[in-house]
Amino acid sequence: MKGTRKEEGAFAGTWRLGLAGFFAIAVAFGPARSGFGLFLPDFRREFGLSTEVSGVIAGGSYGGYLVALSLVGLFATRFGPRLFVTVGGISATAGMILVALAPNAPLLAAGLILSASYAGWSWSAYNDAVEREVPSRLRGRVLSAISTGTTFGLAMAGLIALAAGVWGLPWRAAWLGFAAAALAVTVWNAKALPGGPQGPGSAAPPRAASPGWLLRPGSAVLFGVALSFGVVSGFYWTFAVDLISRSGVLPPEAGPAFYIVLGIAGFVGLLTGDAIVRFGLRSTLAACFVSLGVVGLSLGFAPAAWVSVGVSAVSLGAGIMCTSALLSVWSSLHFPERPSAGFSAVLLFLGTGTIVGPVVLGAFAGRSGLDAAFLVAGALALLTALVAGLARTPEDTSVE
Repeated sequence: MKGTRKEEGAFAGTWRLGLAGFFAIAVAFGPARSGFGLFLPDFRREFGLSTEVSGVIAGGSYGGYLVALSLVGLFATRFGPRLFVTVGGISATAGMILVALAPNAPLLAAGLILSASYAGWSWSAYNDAVEREVPSRLRGRVLSAISTGTTFGLAMAGLIALAAGVWGLPWRAAWLGFAAAALAVTVWNAKALPGGPQGPGSAAPPRAASPGWLLRPGSAVLFGVALSFGVVSGFYWTFAVDLISRSGVLPPEAGPAFYIVLGIAGFVGLLTGDAIVRFGLRSTLAACFVSLGVVGLSLGFAPAAWVSVGVSAVSLGAGIMCTSALLSVWSSLHFPERPSAGFSAVLLFLGTGTIVGPVVLGAFAGRSGLDAAFLVAGALALLTALVAGLARTPEDTSVE
């Protein structure tokens, strides 16, 4: 009986942790990180933001995310996951309130950067929490469930924006709602997550990997693909809804509907592992970037058509979630002796791309038009698909 009760208690604790993480990631990667792109048409009208300035603000928000992610990687073992997730939740709550009350563009940008950092504070912290609190046989399922919160958060952000428009509420009301959700999940996770450093029985963290250790055959392709993915995805997140709204043909509900559809389509990411087993890593990777290329080409050529909006939303949701999962798998295979250190390097290139993409392609869009910039982003994704299809990966047949 005692063993059964202990197992039931462990399962209940695992369930509580997974559920708390699911909703925290939903807020962190939904409205906190991606809300700027969803509401960019409103911000542009109210604050007079140009395309170039919008790209710089987006780059700054991704920079805040990258800084937070780096700090967690350096100090997670020393302080434990609760501190970082709580700091991230407080940052998101304060940032969202600042966005809702912002009287000018600088304060708006500050609020957006604070909000976006939540994703960086929480991402790897949950990996540590699951490693410490969840039985090994359940860790994969719990991490998959937590990561799925991203798609739920995107869809819910779109639904809230749609409801605000239908009910005639200002965009500021939606951001106050986001702030309330961020505060609620912060309190919840502060109770659910373990605090303090790892126990004395835990394995000592490995020494930091030197750059020479990371530079091995195949690393250039892996890092290049991660950088390209960051450039393309960061640009899409920032400007897709803005491009759709600028046509003046589709109703205002088209932007929120785009997020709802891409959020639902993102659940395809749960099938990434099965796709790698069946088709191989290289083929799956190429298919992901073809999907991302479809987004840029469809919106670049026909941003005012419902068909393009639907196709691009499905392609973006599936492409981003599948590629995110695939890079994690590829990195663990490429750096099997130090998977965490290797994946941190991959995330560094990806994060750099999310900063460069909105800034550089946003500046290009300011001179040549937003539709032309989407065509360039789509072409970059297709070029990456070609490189991925020809590249040599750690394995191209199966992942056991």
